[in-house]
Amino acid sequence: MFNILRKPYAAGLAATNLLVRLAGGAVALALVLFAEATRGSFAAAGLVAGCFAVGTACGAPLTGRLVDRLGATRVLLGTATIHAGALLAIAGLPHAPLGMVTAVAVLAGAARPPVAAWMRGIWVAILDDERDRRASYRFESALLEIGFIAGPLIAGLVAALGRPALGLVLTALIAGAATTVFALLPPARTAAQHRPAAPPSPTATPQPAAAPPAAASPVTALPGTASDTAPRGTARAGTRAAAQARAAGSRDVLGALRSGAIRTLVVSRTALGVTIGAVQVAAAGFAAGQGRAGFAGVLLGGFAIGSLIGSGALRLRPTVLATVMCVALAPLLLPVGLWWLAVLFAAAGAPLAPLNAVAYEVTERAAPAGTATEARMWTSTATMAGTALGTAAAGAVVEHGSPRAAVLVAVLGAVATLAVDALGRIGDVSKPASRSA
Repeated sequence: MFNILRKPYAAGLAATNLLVRLAGGAVALALVLFAEATRGSFAAAGLVAGCFAVGTACGAPLTGRLVDRLGATRVLLGTATIHAGALLAIAGLPHAPLGMVTAVAVLAGAARPPVAAWMRGIWVAILDDERDRRASYRFESALLEIGFIAGPLIAGLVAALGRPALGLVLTALIAGAATTVFALLPPARTAAQHRPAAPPSPTATPQPAAAPPAAASPVTALPGTASDTAPRGTARAGTRAAAQARAAGSRDVLGALRSGAIRTLVVSRTALGVTIGAVQVAAAGFAAGQGRAGFAGVLLGGFAIGSLIGSGALRLRPTVLATVMCVALAPLLLPVGLWWLAVLFAAAGAPLAPLNAVAYEVTERAAPAGTATEARMWTSTATMAGTALGTAAAGAVVEHGSPRAAVLVAVLGAVATLAVDALGRIGDVSKPASRSA
């Protein structure tokens, strides 16, 4: 999996991507801790964090479409400036009216830089081998889990020092600086939209084996790659094809949602988000029920660690992974102590990162030409929307029942994920291209 880091600039891209993910993992908790400290109300804190999440869900598809239309560099630099500036404004105005703070939080969320989505596009552009591309999906999923583990931990440690505003400031500065460096690295500036070729139809007319690489795929050549030496006319033709594809995508109202596979994936990711949100509420409920509210972080850390381990261990079809998640969630209903629950949470999290990797791969294969970044942002938005729905539903049932009711909501989300993946045949889309050529 780590062989992909040998590509030029790959280590720098991965490092800055990780920093952005750490900031992304920390920002929600940093907002909650800062708002609670300055306003003395968890209700206000939840409102601010919720508005940030709403802004993210609404802004993500838009920023993705802007990247497809305008290119990554300008969008990354612009969103980095707005995102960091909005978070710094919240930290600098602790006693501003709550309505103003929530409005700025929406802006900060809507302007979250689409670094992770563009990074996946870069991997597709610079990796020619199918196995390397699949390794990049697992790698990105692992970085996501690291961000979820370490980001909140950093925000909590800074707040424990008595400086909740500092946590918000650090989050803003890290996100802004890391995104800027990422956007200025050569592959981030030169990689064009690209989608791996779909498996050929049995009735398709075979193409000449000697077809120039640049003509076969509209990818702008990267310095030092094989396609960098392609004939200039061929390269220009590929560039024109990419530009025409982007223009066609921008004129279509549906954009990435023209693809049935992307629509299926959006529904699937929403269902999986319900599971994630319900698990978060269950962790808080189990910990609070035994008088150790802070232990919720340990339970969720176990869930994320299990997911991180699963990213390197599980190589299964999406329907099998969803089935494993359904089965692995059930033991959380057992009446055991908190430390045993942490182990069970880790087991339940194991299929999550592999499911994320499948979603990344399906997105790259199914996105219509010129909409790859938008498609990636749609899947992220669906996951966040599902998480919000799962949190609300689980919170409502826990309020009138027990934390185990939240587990049942999580299981229902996993069952829905399984049903959507099976009916939509997501596993067929994630199959590699034909190797018979």
